[in-house]
Amino acid sequence: MSDPQPQAGAAAGVELLKFPHPYQAAVTVASDVDNASYSRFTAIHALLTGGDVIRPGTPEWQTLGLAESSAWYDAAAGGVRGLGLDFADSFFLIGDDVTLGMFREESPRRFREDTSDGHDAAEAIRGWIKRGQIDAFHAFLHYRRERVLPLLEWFYRWCKAEHVAQPSVWINHSLGVTPTGLAPSALRPNRAIRMTRHLARATIGPLFGRPRRPLRQALVWYEGARPGSPYYINDVLAANGLRYVWINADDVFEDRIALPERKFGDRSSILDLVTLDDGVRYFRFDRCYGRGGGPATAGLCLRQSADTIDTSCLFTAENLDRLCREQGTCILFTHWTLARSFPVSDETIGHFDLVRKYRDAGRIWVAPTSKLLEWTRLRTFLDYAAREEAGRLAIDVRGVNDPIAGRAALAPDDCPGLAFRVPAATKDVAVSFGGRPLDAQRVRRQGDTVWLVP
Repeated sequence: MSDPQPQAGAAAGVELLKFPHPYQAAVTVASDVDNASYSRFTAIHALLTGGDVIRPGTPEWQTLGLAESSAWYDAAAGGVRGLGLDFADSFFLIGDDVTLGMFREESPRRFREDTSDGHDAAEAIRGWIKRGQIDAFHAFLHYRRERVLPLLEWFYRWCKAEHVAQPSVWINHSLGVTPTGLAPSALRPNRAIRMTRHLARATIGPLFGRPRRPLRQALVWYEGARPGSPYYINDVLAANGLRYVWINADDVFEDRIALPERKFGDRSSILDLVTLDDGVRYFRFDRCYGRGGGPATAGLCLRQSADTIDTSCLFTAENLDRLCREQGTCILFTHWTLARSFPVSDETIGHFDLVRKYRDAGRIWVAPTSKLLEWTRLRTFLDYAAREEAGRLAIDVRGVNDPIAGRAALAPDDCPGLAFRVPAATKDVAVSFGGRPLDAQRVRRQGDTVWLVP
């Protein structure tokens, strides 16, 4: 049986637009939470996603490495104001020696709630999830199913009890240390090539400050979705709302602002389909970043140095204009909680401030990764019909019909900003959902564009 395809409106000239009105493009950040501490997580979110003034002497100010000589210092406000961008982050359910998590291994048979910088990391992560600052898993490191399962089941019970969204996004961590990752065996890279790269890194890596890795890391592959593996955990993830995965297999694009798209029927989309070894299907997505001429061996974070690059250098006026022209989507790949991302430079703040300006101008939609991907799914597989009816154009949104979950109804609140381009000569437009007319106050029109408001 072939996958269901999106159905366009029957009336000639009706076009479903790609992004919520009035935006022409979309930007988000999907950051790996590697090397995170309470202080670094709090500070980077205060700067990029918060809206309060960060004042001299505060922990956030000190962690960010800000100075009153910064171009972003506002003397009248008495500090540097957060940019208020609607981004979210990933998290580790189980932390390690260099990264905070909800839990930490205390002994081979016992976990405890994690702490970081003198703070209760588990309570902090719960708060960040409640506030929408976290929407993605970043794998379960090297822990086997019998160790992960009780913690994961507890986590899902907590989500349901607190009425918070269960993470719908999965971002694979580094292959060599994360057998719990999700990926089909069919995408396993050639072992001979991997061994060659591993030996090359062992030979020249130390010359560039990159440590040698154990030989076993050249041979492992993600096993979180392979039934029978001691690391298998995907059945629980799939049953609890996981929908989108970044696999870490030829899905990163350097110095490219708009992600590649594929066709589903007559619509293009950044989503792809992937079937894992246990038969579970997910939507797969790519990420992109700016290198800006930085060293080939540099780490991807938010600082330009001899061994790191500021991946946000992708955000230039030229690139953002191109993104709008192409009606594209950018999912930035970075590690903004890495110690090497700090201190944050004026140039880095400027890159994100430029995104803010395009957002405020109504050109680029900024949203958390999960929200952007969910919108993309709904838009890609939206089933709607349009017809002339009693002298007006009637658009009926029948629901969403995607190749994984199948058909489901939609409510207007599921897709605020949903927009259509209609023939300019059309006089009246009515919108319904599942045959139920929408209040005229929730349908707006300007020129040939019709959109929904909350």
